[in-house]
Order: sequence, then structure tokens, then C-alpha cells
Amino acid sequence: MPAVVESSPEITGPQREVISIYNDDFTTPPSTPQYFIEVYRCVKLDFGECSGTGPSTYPVPKTTDEIEIVVPDITNKDRSDKKKFYKYIVHNHTSCQCGNIKYRNGRLYKTITNNEVSEAYFKAKFSKNPVNLIRLCNVCNSAQPRYKLHPKHFNVVLPYKYLAYQQCLPGCVVVRNETSNKQTSMVFGSPVNIPLTNDISCKAYDGAKTQQQHKNNPEKLKSSSSEPPVGNSSGKEANYEILVYIASGKVTLAAFLLSLVLFTILIMDFTLCRRKKGFLYALLGCKSDDANHFCTV
Repeated sequence: MPAVVESSPEITGPQREVISIYNDDFTTPPSTPQYFIEVYRCVKLDFGECSGTGPSTYPVPKTTDEIEIVVPDITNKDRSDKKKFYKYIVHNHTSCQCGNIKYRNGRLYKTITNNEVSEAYFKAKFSKNPVNLIRLCNVCNSAQPRYKLHPKHFNVVLPYKYLAYQQCLPGCVVVRNETSNKQTSMVFGSPVNIPLTNDISCKAYDGAKTQQQHKNNPEKLKSSSSEPPVGNSSGKEANYEILVYIASGKVTLAAFLLSLVLFTILIMDFTLCRRKKGFLYALLGCKSDDANHFCTV
């Protein structure tokens, strides 16, 4: 669990944000399950906390916690050879300072040369994973807090280095969103308006067409992502973490053998029915002289 850090839009310091464990773009690499967690990020500082302008005037983490997540390869269920498992590490910011932008970029996700781990490691660490928000039944009831770097961040004043917006989780249906212009003050030159699209209302995908409502910018109406639907109406993709690991050839074989045994019992009981014995005879009252009966010769 990430350390709880006091935050709000009115104060500086680490701010709550929802991210993908894989990258800062809310996307999921092939063969891995969707995984979104809540963390705190350094995105806000006051004027007095940084002096001057340039690449060294950004809110960056002063202290951080590491959050480790292990996930299975979602193709494991189709593998007959060695199964694959992976480890990812995300940084949770616990305090902030003024610094170079390269430090923030380097402390979002920890670079691991080889993130593949053994099955034993996966089993030992899986229970310690942070909550995957995509598995919560009400995850699509509201949009999630997000931040993005100002497109002219080198010249914008400190409070506008990162812009806040709301986004539905990938797979949720965007019912209504709104685009507005955020006026940002610049170090040199006139203020610049930056268009920001906020998801106002979300819902879980239920298989029905949703009439999305959009204000000011109709051409941007779309689902939050091309990722598969998620939410309380569909848990097929949301439970990849452990279900794909359980699904194996052994389970399939057991199901086949059980079906074979049941079929054999049915054939034997049908034979007994013709001899006025067995379950079918007792249930249906089989009689050999009844021309219209189920088990008549």
C-alpha cells in the first residue's frame, strides 16, 4: 500500500493520481493484464519553493516509496512449456522539492533490465500486490484524477507545470466529457490557453450503446480507451491476474475425465432400465411392454 500523503488541489506537495503500472499513458502492453493503482505524485509547488526559471524549476520527488507488483503473462493458459511472470516497480512520492525535470521522469517507473521472475517468486509476492483498481466493482462510477505536463512547460510559471484533468479508466464508457481552455501564465510572453478534456461521467460497459454527451467538442466523443470493457458488468478481462494462471491443461483434463465417467454411468443406467432396474427405471417407471416409453426395446 502506498504511504498516505495529505493532498488537495489547494495545497502543494504530492497529489493523488491513478496510473497504469506499465507507463504514464494509461496503456497496457501485449500479453500482460490491465493494472491500475493509486499513487501520489509531485506535481505542485508554490512560487517560493523554486527560484529562477529553466529545467531546474520542476516539482520532483524528495523522498519516495517503491511499490512492487507481480503479474502473470496472460498467455500462460495456452502454454505447454514454462510459464512466464513479471515484476514491475512504481514509485510513490512522499515529499517534494524543486529540481530538474529529468529526476521526475526517472522516478515514475523504475527501470528493470530483466523483469521476468520465477513462478515461485510470483506466488510469494502476489498477495502483497496493491489493489488493482480495475477489479473494483464500482471503478467505472467516476473519473480518475490524472496529471500531464504542460506542452510549453519550459516557459510556463511553476503552478502550471502540470495540468490536472479527470479520465475514466480504460474500458469504462465515457458518458459525458467536457473540453475547456485552461489559461496558463508564462514566464515570457502572454498567457497561453491550453485545451483540457475532462471526463465528467463514466459507466461500466453493459453491451448497450451509450448516448455520450459532450460539451464544446463533439468530435472527441469516444470510450476512454480501446482496451476491453471493464467494470461491475464484466469481469472477464479484469481478473486476469490469477485466473489465467489457474486455467491450465490439468483442469481441462479433469473436466474431460469427469464428463467421460458421467457418460459411462448414464449408459449403464439405461441398460439397467431396460431390465427394470436402475435410476431411470425408478424415475420414469420403465416397462418393456409400453411401446411409447423412453427405454422400450
